Amino acid sequence: MGKSKTTIIALVALVVVCAGSFLGVRALNKNTKVQQPVTITTQATTTTVPSTTQPTTVPTQPSTAATTGLSITDAADASTTNLFTTFAQSTTDHSTTLTTTTAPTTAAKPSTTAPTTTKPLEEQTPQEIINSAAVFSDGFLGYKYDPESDVYYTNKDPWQRNFGFNELYDVGASFIVFYYDTMRCKFNYAKKDWMIQFWKGQYGFVFIGAEIGVYNKPESRKVEHYDCATDEESLKMSMTCYRKGKEIFSRKYATYWWCTGFVPGKLDKFSDRSELTVQARITLKDARMLLSFCGALEENGLRLNKNYTTDGLDVFVTW
Repeated sequence: MGKSKTTIIALVALVVVCAGSFLGVRALNKNTKVQQPVTITTQATTTTVPSTTQPTTVPTQPSTAATTGLSITDAADASTTNLFTTFAQSTTDHSTTLTTTTAPTTAAKPSTTAPTTTKPLEEQTPQEIINSAAVFSDGFLGYKYDPESDVYYTNKDPWQRNFGFNELYDVGASFIVFYYDTMRCKFNYAKKDWMIQFWKGQYGFVFIGAEIGVYNKPESRKVEHYDCATDEESLKMSMTCYRKGKEIFSRKYATYWWCTGFVPGKLDKFSDRSELTVQARITLKDARMLLSFCGALEENGLRLNKNYTTDGLDVFVTW
């Protein structure tokens, strides 16, 4: 009985809802028919958009509400659609205008590139070659420039340090236009074969300069190929180079395995390096190393108090 009663109540409620909805819709339709149509008159507007060539006129169409007698809601929708159409057209025209506008030109900056020359390499001055070749500024050849001393030099760890040194390098130097004198001071110290080598001369068509290198190899290595000294095996030294008695550069006293210095210039004759003189100060590690090195200098024809002197662990060499 309770279940049937609930069903009857639900059916009555459904009928009431349906009847109410029907009456509400009928009343709404009746009000719409009675309402007078509202006419909205919209004047045609003309929008002018600047262009790079000539003005472009974009007319907007008059609202359809003026001829069809739309309701306020429909008229608003039509106006909104019209507005979006006009805005889209205007945006498109502005995009065309902006993309075709030419930016003001600026005066060309003067070129900083070194002027090219058509002169043969051997006729160019050393400075001309340096200015036109990036390899002389810590590039391929590993040169650095010290503006304080006005000298070029090799950095501490150039690529050459990975290959050591042997006499074949000196034999092949002339093929790259390196013409120099060299002196190899070989001696034994701390169960290793050592070599302190000096160079001075013409380096290509560009530089004149000098070098001092420190090398060693195990006693068991019979091949005369030396390794570059490690940081611990490097020696303190300084070097000054003179040309015809006039100083052309100096390298400060510091720890080196390879002390180098180069300045732009050309010798009077590549085959004659006698116009260059090197004075060096080398500090050995102990008295035994000092004596061994001095013995190697003597073997190269240098004489104490003539070509070299000693002071404590320092050896002063003029070559």
